[in-house]
Amino acid sequence: MNKMYALTFICICALCLTGCSSLTLGQSKLSTSDKEGIGTDLLTMVVPYNSGGGTDVFGRYMSNPLASHIESKPSIQVENIPGGGSITGANEYITSYDRDGSNLITTSASTHIPLLLGQSSVKYNFEDLNPIIGAPTGAVVYVSDSLGIESASDLNELDEKLYFAGMSPTGLDLTTLISFEVLGMDAKAVLGYEGRGPARVAFEQGESNIDFQTTTAYKRNIEPRVEEGSAVPLYSLGQIDEKGNVVRDPQFPDLPTVKEVYEDLYGKEPSGEDWNAYKHFLNATYTLQKVIWVHEDAPESTKKELEEAADRLKSDEDFLKESAEILEDYELYTNEELKQRITSLEENTTPEMIDWIYDFLLHEHGVDVKKL
Repeated sequence: MNKMYALTFICICALCLTGCSSLTLGQSKLSTSDKEGIGTDLLTMVVPYNSGGGTDVFGRYMSNPLASHIESKPSIQVENIPGGGSITGANEYITSYDRDGSNLITTSASTHIPLLLGQSSVKYNFEDLNPIIGAPTGAVVYVSDSLGIESASDLNELDEKLYFAGMSPTGLDLTTLISFEVLGMDAKAVLGYEGRGPARVAFEQGESNIDFQTTTAYKRNIEPRVEEGSAVPLYSLGQIDEKGNVVRDPQFPDLPTVKEVYEDLYGKEPSGEDWNAYKHFLNATYTLQKVIWVHEDAPESTKKELEEAADRLKSDEDFLKESAEILEDYELYTNEELKQRITSLEENTTPEMIDWIYDFLLHEHGVDVKKL
């Protein structure tokens, strides 16, 4: 009997020692993972918009493919923090979320514009953020056939007043409104619509006669109207290339850019603060329409792993085929190319340009940015 007790005691001790060794080994692995790369099974993706919107759809869609290219294959959980046109959620990400690399954020044009305009309610800054993935989109400006013009070349012959249905002059509409100014178009903006969808309906019902829609919405809803003759495309807003030039949108290669329309109407290249502002906000609102970020002061190894995962994702042929509808067949920006584009946004935000924007919004649209 004593021998049996002794044998039992020895087995219990052996099991305890084995468990301690396993626990120590597990703690050692966890510690190493914390120091090198992403050491968690769960990442958070903050989306500073309501669920169901374009940025929410983008953020949720990108989560799984991005996670699949991270070595530890973590889950990415989306957290929606709407409010203030995305300012509320972006502020909270900067002020309240841990900066250990486990928290990401997806932003959009209406997050970037208030920052560039220096709105007092903004607590975030590009310097606080490290970009991981950037995704472009495009847009086309079109008019009603009732105006009797066939292309942008006929704008100088237009006699009828233009009416534009928009949301907010400090949101995505800003770039289009500046394009009207650059081209000398006399367009009355009726603002306050809840989205580009309701604005399109206003156009269809004859409440406005000039409108714009982003790439997918234009192809789905407006191109059929162009084919039947009830809508006339004028120009695409274009894209900004790596040298800072306005170039044709690859999704609308047959449509002229604002630059080309200006040259056609006035016989010279556009210049001045209105043109500089147009290029700048085209970059911020369309070429870099959506961006996924991590905190700038996250561990370097974590940032590196996320950036490498983004590069692999960008080259994933299966992902590119499956994501064609969501990404609208535009090419993603990652790593140094993306960082350079973000840097150019910061460097090209001059006091003269911001003064011009403030004056334009105040006198043309009754918005005092300094009070926002």
